[in-house]
Parts: sequence; structure tokens; C-alpha cells
Amino acid sequence: MRFTLYIFLFCSISLTAQYKHILPESDYVHWPDYKHLEFEDLSEIEKQKWNPTNHTIEGWDFSLPDGLAPAPNSLLGISRKINFNGFFDKYKLNFRANVTAVIWARWRDLEPKEGEYQIERLLSYIKEAKQNNYKVVLRILSTSKTRGPDLYNPNRGDAPLWLENYGIPIMPREEDRYNLNFDPAHPEFHKRYIKLIDKVFEGEIPELVDAAYIGYASRSYGDEGIGPHHNNPEKNDKLVHVRERIDAFGRAFENMEHKVFMGGPSHYGLSKGFGLRRGFVEMYLYTIPNVYIGQYVDDEGYLYVDETAPIIANVSFNGEENEEYEPAWVTKERGFRFGNTTNSFTYRYFISSLRALQMRCTYLLASGHLIPEMVPFIAQELGRTVIDAPDVWTFLYTAKISSQQYIKNEESSTVRRNFTVDELYNGMDVKNFERWLYQRDSEGFETEPALKINRAIKMWMVQPGNDFDYIARKGERIGFDIDDRWLKKNTNKKFAVKITYFDDTNGRMKLHYKFNGRDVFSSEKLMNDNKIKTATFIVNDIDSNALENDYDFIVSANKKASDITISMVRVVALN
Repeated sequence: MRFTLYIFLFCSISLTAQYKHILPESDYVHWPDYKHLEFEDLSEIEKQKWNPTNHTIEGWDFSLPDGLAPAPNSLLGISRKINFNGFFDKYKLNFRANVTAVIWARWRDLEPKEGEYQIERLLSYIKEAKQNNYKVVLRILSTSKTRGPDLYNPNRGDAPLWLENYGIPIMPREEDRYNLNFDPAHPEFHKRYIKLIDKVFEGEIPELVDAAYIGYASRSYGDEGIGPHHNNPEKNDKLVHVRERIDAFGRAFENMEHKVFMGGPSHYGLSKGFGLRRGFVEMYLYTIPNVYIGQYVDDEGYLYVDETAPIIANVSFNGEENEEYEPAWVTKERGFRFGNTTNSFTYRYFISSLRALQMRCTYLLASGHLIPEMVPFIAQELGRTVIDAPDVWTFLYTAKISSQQYIKNEESSTVRRNFTVDELYNGMDVKNFERWLYQRDSEGFETEPALKINRAIKMWMVQPGNDFDYIARKGERIGFDIDDRWLKKNTNKKFAVKITYFDDTNGRMKLHYKFNGRDVFSSEKLMNDNKIKTATFIVNDIDSNALENDYDFIVSANKKASDITISMVRVVALN
């Protein structure tokens, strides 16, 4: 027994020493245990039941009224086919979604011999997907000669090997394990790539696909970026070959530019109406700030969306990938990227999904489906604007990120944030994931972070020593403001106000709003049983900005409850 304990301690110490990003985990009691759902399990998922009455449930509430159709431009990626690998499985869903297949096609398959194009194979594959009721996202991979880890296997790569005949150099690599990539800037590569793009899209493919990706080169997989200067559009946009690549997609998708999305920011591409895809929302505090998708933190620490950013204002393709949930991600082979157990995966899925929606994504590649009732919710939320959103919500979240990382990301921004001395030395708060429902502190409505959750790993953008999230805010009175545009659009409707709270006190929780100039109060009894619950209040049309500090409604504690702990609030418009 003692020998076994020594072995366990030795392994634990060795693991911690080698993988310093791994942290002690929380007990994630407010989320289900880890269970990875495969494609064939989708038919078992059902949307959370809609209840149009006053009621309370344990847990989170992601329900929406029945009969809603997803936004026309929304894309929920649930199938990815690489190198024409396999048939498109028929699916049966119990909820409405724009189910999307992502097709990755290699240049070497499309042009196995120079000048001999095999476009019919791709075209028939796209048509097969469409016949099986998939939306289609097309991604052409073009750069890698071979891909790691087996770098010298000629079958592992995307670019045709006949390019070697033209003396095209291999791009510099930071590490030996990274791809051997042909240099896209070389004239012999470039002119043949442009010819390929013109050929692939000269027929009906632009009409058939729902989105198409333009990338550049990746050290691992996927032709990331848009040019040789990582996320630096000022430098990339000055390069003739980068602009000509963008122009080729502009020609192919004339009058359909909204279908094109880039692997990195380009002002030139954005000016054409192209969108963007990132792809690491599992690290849910990244892209703060980000000028291209309008992500900023104001001087009070609230994360907000600048809707004048072109990708938001033009309702362009705005994509993320939320996919790294297989048990392989807690193995040595993948560097224990998300810790050494799967215990935290469901929590991370929950947070990452909300962050993707906070970023106003129109597309999400989703896998794992670790919280099944969230999948129909995500499908309905993608691609929405303040005008057509079925609900508005705020998740009362708090984390502390590095001010230095923020300033570094802010360099390309036109918005400059003011930092206090304390923030510069000790990090800055990031508060709330919001979609047109805003919680703001003010005099008499002060709140503090509550319900601490330890992360399983360190993340690079987090202030050192602050490797935890707060998923709620606590206060005696908490004020909320609904976006005036959404309220105006839904004038004379009833609403369901859904308050997700941590029941950690006695007394009652009160909801206060005004209707036709008169004060209206509703309340919910608190049980002090330390459970997450969601109370739903059916209310009449809410008077806009009618309460103190122009709040639309206030959630408060009565005299027996000194304060309340709120995690998420949603306001749903009733049909």
C-alpha cells in the first residue's frame, strides 16, 4: 500500500513538474458528469421543454418557445469530412437547426496532375451533402507538403507534390515537428493557386455552398491565417499576393461575398464583406480585446460588443470552433491540454458555448454535446441580431485577465482603454457575457463576484494566480437594462423573465418592474439549499428605463435575505 502511494505521489509530482499549466480542479457539481455524445446520439437530443407559466426548476434553463426557426444565416457544424472520407450520414433531429457539414478538400486531390482538375468529385460530394439536408462549408487546404507528426510520409499533406518541380521553398519552421509548408508567396506557387481557385469556383459550387474558407498556412493543420504576418492586417494587406488571393475569392463569390470567411483578419477582405473564423473558443477568455469582432472591456470592467465593427454591422460570417472534448485531450500525447481528467470538460463546454454566443457567432463547429439541452439553444441563438433575437440574456461572470495581454492585443485597435495602477500590476476584471441584456452596478446596486469555480488549467491571458472564474454576482439589489431596440421591437408582448440563482439564503427573491407606469412585484421563496435554480416569471410588457438609474427591472432580496446570488438572467419574448 505504501509503495503504491509512493508511486502515485511520484507520478503526480512528475506530471505537475512537466505540465505546469495543470491545476487542482473544482468539483463541478452544477453541471452534468462528462459524457461525450457522438454523431449518432444527436437523434436523442431534445430541446429543453418550454413552460409558459410561473415556475421554478433546478439547474439552468435554456428553453425557448416552440416553433422558432433558426436564423437563416446560422450554421451549426456537426459533421466534418476530410479528404472525401466517408458518406454523409442521414440524421434525425428533434429540434430545428441549420445542420452543417464542413468539407475539407486537398489541392492534391483536386489537381493530382498539373492542369488535370478533378472538380467533379468535389461537386458530387457537395451535392450528396445537400441531398442529405446539410448546409455546406467548404475549406480547400493547399499549403502543406507533408504534415506532422509523420513529416516524411508523402501521403500526409495537402499540396500536390508536383509543385516540387518549380523550386518552391519550404517556409521557415519554429520547431521540427511542424508542417513542411510550401511558401504561398512564391510566384510559381501563387499563380497556380489562383488558377486552382478560379477553376474550382467557375461553375455551380459558389451557389451550392453556404460558406467558403480562405486561409494561408498552418504549422499543424488547416491553412490558418490570411497571410505570412500572423494577425497583422496592416502588413498582410500590403502584400500583392495576399490581395490577389482575396480577389480570387471575390471574383468567385461576386454578389455572394457574405459566404466567404477568412482564417485571419484583413481590412481588404473585410471591406469586401468577407467574414472571419477563429477557432479556439475552448480557451474562452481569448480574443479580449479584438477590434475585428468588436470585443472590448470598458473602464468599469464590463465586456461589451462594439456593433459598428464591420463583421457585426454587416452580419458577415463570424465563426468559432468548440470541439476539443474527447478524452484524448487529457493525455500525454496532447500535452494534457485541458488538465489530467475530463471532470472539468462539461463546465468548459458550458462557458465556451456562452462565450461563442456573446461574440455574436453565426457559425459554430460543435462536438461532444456535453450538455445536450444547450445544443438546440445554440442552434437558435447563432446568427441573431438585436432585431430578430428571441431572447436577451446576461451571464454574470467575472475573471481577472492580464492587463499586459490586453494592451498587447489592443495595439491594432482604435479604442484605447484607461488602466488604473492596480489593474496594471494586478490584472483587470472582465465582467459578464451579455447579449442585449446589461447588468451594471451603481449607487445602491453594488454587487460582488460570487460562486468561485477553479479551472483545470492555466490560460495564457489570465493574470497569474487568478486561475478561477466567478459564475455569479451577489448583491442586495441588482439592476438590469434591456436593449431599447429589442424592447421596441417586442412592444406589447409578454415576457418570460428567467432568473438563474444560487439558493444560498432564506427569505424571498423579488422581481420589480413597471408596466403602464405602475410598479409590479413578483417574488420567489428561497430555501437555502445551495442549489442552482431557475425561476421563471411571466410578466406583461415592461416599461423601458422606468426604474432607478434607468433600469428596466430590478432583482432584490427582501429583509430576511440580506443579499441574493444571481448567475444568469434571460428575458424571452412570448409569441
